[in-house]
Amino acid sequence: MFDQCQRSYGLEPYPLLHSVKMRAMQKHLRFHIIGAIAAGLLAACGGGESDGGNDLPPALSIQKVDGRYHTGKQAAITTFKSHEAPANLQVGRIDLPALAAEKSTALPEPFGARRIGEAREIASTASPALLADQLHWSVAADGSQHAAIRVQAEAAFGLRLGLLIEQLPDAALLRLYHDQNEDEAYEVSGSSINALLALNAEAGDTSAAGRTWWSPNLGGDHVVLELELPAGVMPQALQIALPTLSHIFTDLSQYSEEEASGSIEKAIGDAESCNQDVSCYRTGQEQRDAVARMQFVASDGKSYLCTGTLLNDAIASDIPYFLTANHCIGTQAEASSLQTDWFLRTASCSSAAIDSRHTVRGGGARLLVSTTGTQGYDATLLVLNDAAPAGTYLAGWDANQNNTVQAIYGIHHPAGDLAKISGGQLVSYASCNGSGSCSTEGSDSDNYYAVSWASGTTEGGSSGSALFSSSGHVLGTLYGGAASCSAQQAPDFYGRFDKAFAAGMNRYLAASERPL
Repeated sequence: MFDQCQRSYGLEPYPLLHSVKMRAMQKHLRFHIIGAIAAGLLAACGGGESDGGNDLPPALSIQKVDGRYHTGKQAAITTFKSHEAPANLQVGRIDLPALAAEKSTALPEPFGARRIGEAREIASTASPALLADQLHWSVAADGSQHAAIRVQAEAAFGLRLGLLIEQLPDAALLRLYHDQNEDEAYEVSGSSINALLALNAEAGDTSAAGRTWWSPNLGGDHVVLELELPAGVMPQALQIALPTLSHIFTDLSQYSEEEASGSIEKAIGDAESCNQDVSCYRTGQEQRDAVARMQFVASDGKSYLCTGTLLNDAIASDIPYFLTANHCIGTQAEASSLQTDWFLRTASCSSAAIDSRHTVRGGGARLLVSTTGTQGYDATLLVLNDAAPAGTYLAGWDANQNNTVQAIYGIHHPAGDLAKISGGQLVSYASCNGSGSCSTEGSDSDNYYAVSWASGTTEGGSSGSALFSSSGHVLGTLYGGAASCSAQQAPDFYGRFDKAFAAGMNRYLAASERPL
């Protein structure tokens, strides 16, 4: 009966569901980033199409594009590099107490991204002068100068340092690691950070949020920030502050050895029990390779989770276009903080192991087009600053007006969990006012689709995920709704892709030649 119900709503399970032996997961994450961002990128904006829209090539009269696996080359440089801290390196310390209980709880909401981190002020390093007082520079044999500071927040599951950049030499190097004796460190150049923040400035954000670089989340309750200046560059040339960090209070880690041994069952997230493992279904086999879990920081320093999807374009350019919701990412500064998890799913149906291809990437993204729920579609189109990982899929899309009452499915990361699949029907058009109030008494001119689930559901963290037709084409992006395991047929609402496409996304996705 269960299988028949799923088949009737477009989900086709595998005939044999095999479990595999639990095994320990990789102990730390790998990040990849393109070292330099092209200086000629067009300016981004927080709504509508970019200011450079008039300079874009004309759009083709194409309303539907099929998906395909991308053929672009990967970035050759990993930002985890071999590391040996100088023997005379002096490390300062910042220690923060545990986060107050009322601030470390994410309340479920029917509309909105899932909050996983709280902003915390650091008074002792809030200005460049105060941070400089905490740094003790030492000179290495090659003449380079090094200083470091260790930041710890009790009981945190991860930290993202918010570095306010007033002046940063391009030749500077920043490294992040847990302990000085580690042989690898996350490394990023001053030029890469400056290029990323230049996107914020080009988008008109010269506020403190626009001048803040957010370090990646390496997991754990502490991190060491090491600064390196080349020979001949004086520490006075470095004008940065550390006024805040984002304290991750949700455990996003992979399984521990004890958990992987079979004695403890633990989901990465906290998804409801009716959610369906995407690895158990033939439906969406390709589309799942386009889906990523998103982690980002808002202007107030709080961290959030959403879901996004890679999109193909009309000329098969391999540009990593990435679709999500505006209520997830609606500003360039938020886009610059983006960190993505790819292939974050079980290795096989009901397995306790994670797909061996799981990859985490930093580097942020550039905001191209974004419309709020109030404006109409709650959709954002980004282009990733780093290349999409090998083996990812570029989802197809359908910008025609789609009829209601058709089988659909969604692939998403509810509560930040491993990828899940939900199947059901598109039941009506809907109107939403941008503040979480929607009506299904709509007409074909309304900007949203209402969906009813027959299997699975959505939760916080699913926001921004794509709605797929039975043919695997994107029809919309998740705005929110009332669906849950106890109320599967309560409606969820998706911003219509055809509306967002006509409002400016076509200038990129249907461009007659490469627009970027």
